[in-house]
Amino acid sequence: MLLKAYHSNLLCSHFPMLLRCSRISFNQSQRSALRYYSSMESSRVKVQVRQGVVVGREGRLPNGEPYHSFLGVPYAVPPLGELRFRSPVPLESFDTPILDCTREKSPCHQKEPMTDKILGSEDCLHLNVYAPAKPSTTGPLPVMVWIHGGGFLFGSSNGTLPLSLISEDVIVVTLNYRLGAWGFLCLPEEGIWGNAGLKDQRLALQWVHDNISQFNGDPNNVTLFGESAGAASVHLHTLASHAHKLFHKAIMQSGSANMSWVFQINPARRVRRFCELLGCKSSDTRVMLNFLQSHEKVTPMDVLNNLLPVLSSDERRRGLPFTFHPVVEDSNSTDTFIDTPVLELLQCKDTRAMPTIMGYNSAEGVVMLINAVRKIEEINNDLARFVPRNVPLATDHAEIQYVAQKMRDFYFNGHNITHEQLECMTNLLTDYHFMVDLQLAVEYQAKYKTRSPLYFYRYDYTGGRDLFKRHMQLEFIPGACHADELHYLFQTPGIDSTKFAEKDRRNIKRLSVMWTNFARHGNPTPAESNITKDLGCVWQPINSVNSGEQEDSSLNCLIIDEECRMAHDPDKDRMDFWKGIYRSYPALDYSRFSAKL
Repeated sequence: MLLKAYHSNLLCSHFPMLLRCSRISFNQSQRSALRYYSSMESSRVKVQVRQGVVVGREGRLPNGEPYHSFLGVPYAVPPLGELRFRSPVPLESFDTPILDCTREKSPCHQKEPMTDKILGSEDCLHLNVYAPAKPSTTGPLPVMVWIHGGGFLFGSSNGTLPLSLISEDVIVVTLNYRLGAWGFLCLPEEGIWGNAGLKDQRLALQWVHDNISQFNGDPNNVTLFGESAGAASVHLHTLASHAHKLFHKAIMQSGSANMSWVFQINPARRVRRFCELLGCKSSDTRVMLNFLQSHEKVTPMDVLNNLLPVLSSDERRRGLPFTFHPVVEDSNSTDTFIDTPVLELLQCKDTRAMPTIMGYNSAEGVVMLINAVRKIEEINNDLARFVPRNVPLATDHAEIQYVAQKMRDFYFNGHNITHEQLECMTNLLTDYHFMVDLQLAVEYQAKYKTRSPLYFYRYDYTGGRDLFKRHMQLEFIPGACHADELHYLFQTPGIDSTKFAEKDRRNIKRLSVMWTNFARHGNPTPAESNITKDLGCVWQPINSVNSGEQEDSSLNCLIIDEECRMAHDPDKDRMDFWKGIYRSYPALDYSRFSAKL
């Protein structure tokens, strides 16, 4: 029950977003022609893509301008039967020459976090395209491709309306990808190399590359952006071989590939335990795969009800309730996404560098706070559960208690944790799950990827759209919770944004302009933009770190708040504490825990 309570509370951070929750060849003359043509219904629009014709609809932006949406566009063959768990197969043509894309399609299988209701379908590999309707006077528009978060376990692009972003004359594509076991189960002996969910994302990017010009988008100016697990996905894409080929800029919000929760531990043990729980006792991998791919023997309910029992006791203790997620693939993989440990890739000088924004929210850990309060005595007796797994000490090693005591001294002044120290607990949870690893990733980027600008931010803003803290009655905790910024970047169907408080509308505008400036120019505050007057500052990139140790670098950082400002080395005292720990106990690479090396 404790794990389930933690799981439900962690999912709540994304739950509002969840609730809203034969090829045709084109010649040059066709490409330069008008892509849109009206159907008999004035509110419907059609676009020719390589797989056929998609029919979308027209809507209105908050500023009154029209936009076009094309919802539930399939980009892969449904991954059913023998395709379950495997790399996605490109869709050559639609089932019908003209495809109705006026309604969202089913999300990928998952459990609704509040009710445990099973949602979705295995036939879920669809994307949505949102484009300004008015003709562009400056040529093809920048393209932004969004990857949702949710711990690689839940979430969807459905209900994610990017109205403020497309108001700034960009095209936004959102996508669904396989989650949990469907997206990340790994059985390399049978050609199930893992990372199918990441490969879904990659295939969606290929679809964008092939088709977005038909929507007046620029396939040579694509920005990939995401939050939490979506941001970790973006980071992994920047380290993969298709970087620069399918996208050219990256935005990572509250996530990076080197975080503790990104990679599976011992995927071979995990899949065998999963089979046992489902009723397959064989150790023969062919038998296991045939069993797992049988829709009669293994139903979606079976899969979803047996994810948490797969977790190790240490994962349960640490509050890391994600069963199947990315792996470092076997070197024999025939469709590799990543086969090299992450820290090695981060230290490859200038390999696949591109303009990048990275950042985090100041109070990410609020989302885990409710469960921590429920278990406060248990945590007091076992603070070592929050010693990161990359500290090279076994859970029963005497020195791990020494590290735990140093944490108690630093975060709680040596005292037991009480209900009066929730802000301190928030800081610990923020650092453990997000901030420390993200800042280390920023420092690696600054040191080794020096040819492209890197913009760093901390999001502090609190306002009327901070739904999680309000719902959990935690508004007294200062700072921005995990995923708070999403309610300003995206809009909820049926909610009139003109009725928001003035400061909230201002925050929506700031984020939209900075993110789309970056998509257009590779700079969130270019000289030609008026955004600097509103911000009161220019967002300075991090200076390249060409020499010296990482801990000696200085990080320029934009503090995004009601009054924005440039700062240096945010949360430096907390980062210095953890760097001191890692000087004594050099950090392991989390991704190596999943690799066959």
